[in-house]
Amino acid sequence: MEWVYRGFETSMLGLALCLGLGACLTLGIARVPAGTLSVTLPMLTVTAPAP
Repeated sequence: MEWVYRGFETSMLGLALCLGLGACLTLGIARVPAGTLSVTLPMLTVTAPAP
């Protein structure tokens, strides 16, 4: 049964590595234009005109 947990742990580490690399690669790509307000949550991004 230990191999199941070890496999799950390894897959979670691999997923975290891929997500971290993806976040690093997209750091400088999309900038919100001036005059807008952006709220970013882990799984959701909302951009609206600033008041």
